[in-house]
Amino acid sequence: MSRETLLPTYNGEPFALDAVPRFDVADLAEATLQLVDEGGRIAALFGEESGGQVWLWVVVAQDDSGNLHVGRARVEGDRYDAWTPSLPQAHWFEREIAEQWGVRPEGHPWLEPIRFHASARPGHDAWGRSPETPIVAGDRRFFSVEGDSVHEVAVGPVHAGVIEPGHFRFQCHGERVFHLEISLGYQHRGIERALRGGPHPRTIHHMETLAGDTSIGHALAYCHAIEALSGKPPTPRAEALRAIALELERLANHTGDLGALAGDVGFLPTQSYCGRIRGDFLNMTALICGSRFGRGLARPGGVAFDVDQTRVDELSSRLARGRDDVVGAVELLWSTPTVLTRFERTGIVSTEDALRIGLVGPAARACAIGRDVRRDHPTGYFRYMQMTTMTGDAGDVHDRAFVRWLEIQQSLAFIREQISALPATPPRSTCGPLGARKGVVSLVEGWRGEICHVAMTGADARLGVYKIVDPSFHNWFGLALALRDEQVSDFPLCNKSFNLSYCGHDL
Repeated sequence: MSRETLLPTYNGEPFALDAVPRFDVADLAEATLQLVDEGGRIAALFGEESGGQVWLWVVVAQDDSGNLHVGRARVEGDRYDAWTPSLPQAHWFEREIAEQWGVRPEGHPWLEPIRFHASARPGHDAWGRSPETPIVAGDRRFFSVEGDSVHEVAVGPVHAGVIEPGHFRFQCHGERVFHLEISLGYQHRGIERALRGGPHPRTIHHMETLAGDTSIGHALAYCHAIEALSGKPPTPRAEALRAIALELERLANHTGDLGALAGDVGFLPTQSYCGRIRGDFLNMTALICGSRFGRGLARPGGVAFDVDQTRVDELSSRLARGRDDVVGAVELLWSTPTVLTRFERTGIVSTEDALRIGLVGPAARACAIGRDVRRDHPTGYFRYMQMTTMTGDAGDVHDRAFVRWLEIQQSLAFIREQISALPATPPRSTCGPLGARKGVVSLVEGWRGEICHVAMTGADARLGVYKIVDPSFHNWFGLALALRDEQVSDFPLCNKSFNLSYCGHDL
């Protein structure tokens, strides 16, 4: 099959749902595999119920050309041949589809629940459970290794720190980790289901809180989708302010991560400084819209807050001080041999493995995979920019940290340039009604990596399907690979080097 068999589109470009070609599941798998073999990757794979039957939808991204490809297939009965054995990127997606829609991917190597909820189709369950069977988070099989001196270490879901719940099961020989299995789902809130029939007054608030540290990233992905479906793009000034807010979100989180990584190896100077500087960057976002996390800023049609020259001057002044502070704090990290000894060659993920499982964001770029939505699938203000993708090549804790540092410097320069030349247009336009039977794929490069929203409207021009793929959904299995053959005591360091979202995964 050729790539033309799937519907070609672009980030933020609406398409007619009736124009999306229909396949049987095997042919759609073959077409997807061909695109992946040619350098593509699965951005989204999900199910939809229509007429009492389940359809599989796939979005394949080709970063070298900026193209997206969309296809669908009807599942005959409640079973189909799993894609995962030949396409490992589908692993987590197929587990999600089985749980949500009660269809079983036969031949899946490890078909276990990921969020621990009942199927959306009463009477259909991929594991054959009766409707009366109680579903308990974490109640599942775990992979086990047998042998002399092999033992298990269980961590969570309740942790010693003030962090979100998640369970980690290690198979160890002494301190050496053979295998790590990650079980999440403790924070499943049913956000995707709540979005159907919208937009509702609460829709934007769901977006801003589905992963609280990525409020701006997810809100922007939603706004781009609504603007595409309504045919009403935002104003240039709004695009510039959104881009600035997105990079401030990246600055705050990358700075916080470097401080936390320093803390995990007991290097307190950078930990203390970065903890405070992270707050300074959050306060810059609050200067724009009143919320440190950017809530209330992005709205369909543009932004709900504008900045006058006084605030522009204040933001520029704070940014200059923040730059001096973060450079001093982080340079301490790179100039300390004991820190580098802990970071280097710890938690390695090979480039080959990263490609096979579909890593995104800094975790992928640390493995010499230069994928970045801002460059490869640009929308908004990034269409007018020449973005350089920051990469490493070792795939270890050091490079995942150093990529963050390079991106901090890039974001500082970007904000400084854009804040001094804001377009003189209104901050917001009015979005009209959504088009009926339309779809759109909206990608945003959040600070963790690619955020993917797929929105589809029904005949009533309301949201019938809304699929969200947080970057953590792609990357949790990367953390499991990073722990293989490592010391179990290095788990906190490896975990923080990915810093994935529990609630963004659980939705």
